[in-house]
Amino acid sequence: MREDPVNLTDDVRSRAAALIREHESALAAQTASVLAGSGSLDGQSWRECADALVRLLATAVEHDGMDAQGAALRDFRRYCPPLTTADLVDALQHAERIVLDALAVDDRLGAASDPWPVVAHTVRRATLQILGAYADQLGAREVNTVVRDSLTTLIAPPVFELAVLQEAQRAIRHEHALTVILFDVDDLAAFNRGHGWGAGDRLLERLGISARRYFRTHDWIARYGDDGIAVLLPETTLDQAASIASGFCEMVQQRLVLVDHKTDTATPVSVSAAVVGADRVDVHIDASRILAEAAAAVTRAKMNGGNRIERVPLPPSRER
Repeated sequence: MREDPVNLTDDVRSRAAALIREHESALAAQTASVLAGSGSLDGQSWRECADALVRLLATAVEHDGMDAQGAALRDFRRYCPPLTTADLVDALQHAERIVLDALAVDDRLGAASDPWPVVAHTVRRATLQILGAYADQLGAREVNTVVRDSLTTLIAPPVFELAVLQEAQRAIRHEHALTVILFDVDDLAAFNRGHGWGAGDRLLERLGISARRYFRTHDWIARYGDDGIAVLLPETTLDQAASIASGFCEMVQQRLVLVDHKTDTATPVSVSAAVVGADRVDVHIDASRILAEAAAAVTRAKMNGGNRIERVPLPPSRER
């Protein structure tokens, strides 16, 4: 009998959370060691903060959505002094990496297992939930700005850039494939001039909704630039990513036709795309370089007529 995917995901969540709690002290010590001497806290404060952060991360992994986890979040704030946005993001980034490294070697849930994409995505999503919930409790608008783009509700660029950095490091360690797709709406400026900036915003909002429905649960989808959406695809080759990008471009053309109800005129919508990455990452690849190559490639696609895909195989740099 085929397993219910909902129940399977719940089981994976419970197992992952149990493993985090089993190794909670060691994970917190590693996190505190990395953070010691950085940011606004001293070593002892970072240790107390790391202890609470690992407990909170286990709770967020086990339960999808932090709305019901107010007590756990209050516990985190009780033992961790108020953090700046930069310190909070940095602490979560290191804690997430250390937790994923620990889970990756587990026989049932680790990097060689079938549930691993769900495990990795669940941990990464938990960090975003913590950021958002922390912001809600503090009323910290700056944290909300870091987490989500207000128009599309997709991940905001700073979090996406952190995700690219983390996934690049993981791809290096495990010699996996890594690909980024950058989509950019063709002639959005002309569309705005003809229909008004509000129409352009509605188009980007709809594009964000389409992207969330189209891409996989473990892909990272973000608003990027004025007209664009970026997608990070872990363990995905260039050929696979190019096929995925082509399907999304076709779907946009078929479904995102905007109608001006005053003139009853239909305006077709198309996007250009850049597919950038490596099929096997075995030495250093800089995350900023991946994003720079993607931005340059999507510009070339638009200059060459738009509604096209530019592929950029990314040879690794010689640095380690």
